[in-house]
Amino acid sequence: MALSGRHLRVGCELWLPWANFTKEADGTVSANGVAIDLFNIVAEKLNFTYTIYRPSDQEWGREMPNGSFTGMIGMCQRKEVDVAIGPFVMAWDRYQAADYSTTIHFDQYGIILPRPRREVDLSGIAKPLSWEVWMSLGIAICISFLIGLVINALRKRYIVTGEYPSAEKIQASWLTKVMLAENVEPLPEAAPGRTYILTWMMGGFIIQAAYSGVLISLLVVPKVTVPVDSLQDLLSYGKIPWTIIAGSYLHNTFQKVKEGLYKEVLEDAIILTDYDENFLWSWLKRDKVALLTPVISVIKQMSDDYTLTGECNFYLAREGILSAPYALAFPKESDLIPHFNKWLNAQKESGIFSHSLLMETKNATACMVRPGKEGGHGLAALSFMDLSGIFFLFGIGIGISFIIFILEILVQKI
Repeated sequence: MALSGRHLRVGCELWLPWANFTKEADGTVSANGVAIDLFNIVAEKLNFTYTIYRPSDQEWGREMPNGSFTGMIGMCQRKEVDVAIGPFVMAWDRYQAADYSTTIHFDQYGIILPRPRREVDLSGIAKPLSWEVWMSLGIAICISFLIGLVINALRKRYIVTGEYPSAEKIQASWLTKVMLAENVEPLPEAAPGRTYILTWMMGGFIIQAAYSGVLISLLVVPKVTVPVDSLQDLLSYGKIPWTIIAGSYLHNTFQKVKEGLYKEVLEDAIILTDYDENFLWSWLKRDKVALLTPVISVIKQMSDDYTLTGECNFYLAREGILSAPYALAFPKESDLIPHFNKWLNAQKESGIFSHSLLMETKNATACMVRPGKEGGHGLAALSFMDLSGIFFLFGIGIGISFIIFILEILVQKI
């Protein structure tokens, strides 16, 4: 066999879905994950055994001022391991300290944040019409009332009272009933009154149809505001703190930028140096923190969280940060690289690798939609949140009526 039973020292660190560590009942720790499965197949084909060593600083590898590297890249640089699983972004500075296998994956760095939710909107019942329409409607009602008062005043002066229809008084209640789609009884008989009410019947019908149609669409297809869809949004929004994992490719890249967006993002970021994977994701949900991380990690977490809770608690921003190829890392001039490349390429070409990634992230599909679109487009019962504005209106109306009642009592006593 190719490596004739050699025993390799392997660098590896926790990173889902690539590598995970599980403590067994007997106290031993076993490794699993997509990269571990990939590596195990190579180990079987090349006939070698291995022992995993985790970096003491939990980092992948960033360059220090003296040219040395932290994390697993540093372990390769010092030849403390024969190979590091990672996988690692094949960055130029890392090339100075380690060599790499063939590319096993190509991914983007993105922004994962707590999923935006629908908020209670007490003004929701006013949303079907713009403020210009509401203002114009109010002005039109006021003008109509004034015209009605003018007509009534002229009627008293120029028209003889009696049975003649033109003597009929225009009533403000007509306008109110028309706008609320109530019956107007008795109907006016005189031409001024008929023209007055007909005009508002036509306009009111159009306004009611437009209002009810838009309101139904807003209730059936709710709109959720997404405040962050890019790095610039994250910086401008200012209401969500963000974190970057220390020693990651993104951390290393941002450190090298002297000005601009990346530098501003890094200056305000929380650099995560020592963390537990489970704590990390619960922290993001509990304290509403955004994480800048590879997209595959986001999709894996979405899948696991949806499997566990049946809910979508995270959101992946639409705009990625940067793209990068991933590979295994080796000490410089390692003789293992050609042997590894043969079987790594074989797994990629056969579809084994892509299938493993798919199985690890298969339940994320339900959460890869825009906030507010979860669970398909089926009809659902309207919640209190949907109609909160109406209940608020009820409360205001009842409160005003009670105040008027108290005032009437006071007036009578005076």
